[in-house]
Amino acid sequence: MEVQQYNLPDKKLLDTPIVPAAMLWQPDEVYIVLGRSNQAESSVYPERLEADGVTLLKRPSGGETVVLTPRMLVIACTWPLGVDSSSSVIFRMSNQIVMDVLRQQGVNEVNQKGISDISLGETKIAGSAMHRARDRWFYHAVLNVAEPTGTIAWYLKHPRREPDYRKGRPHTLFVTNLWEAGYHLNLSDLKLALASAFQQNGFTIL
Repeated sequence: MEVQQYNLPDKKLLDTPIVPAAMLWQPDEVYIVLGRSNQAESSVYPERLEADGVTLLKRPSGGETVVLTPRMLVIACTWPLGVDSSSSVIFRMSNQIVMDVLRQQGVNEVNQKGISDISLGETKIAGSAMHRARDRWFYHAVLNVAEPTGTIAWYLKHPRREPDYRKGRPHTLFVTNLWEAGYHLNLSDLKLALASAFQQNGFTIL
């Protein structure tokens, strides 16, 4: 199965001279995105992607394979390398902006778990990945606003690596979305709130 080079909207953050910058975008269709070290054969069900006409890409950042759909929101930003030399610090600072907005929207029990997941209690609502470029940190996360977890289980195999708190759970028990958790947030309103928060933290919105 063909694996395309990552060409989704937030790639612009790697090409622009503007740093720090942020971008919030809603996928226009379903995409499957492999992490830098992932292989399609062990990460996805190729026959299902091909039957459904789903595009498969590989991103420059690490982490495991993700599903992107129009019911999700991609949150991406860049930080100057001089901010900190540790990716864990950049993950924490980036996730903190997202979690603060979610709390302002009334989402309770939101925390960071594993290396960089954002969770509601013991279930995951957002995963993120990091790439260290020549002159910047590139962070991007996907927040599941309203996509049923069955979509993720349909396309993705169980990952080779998992955070301790997953405890072997299948996608349908490990992942949730804001709507299923009872938080009926409007995706467009959430996007605006996040853009405002990043601006307040000194980011240029692209």
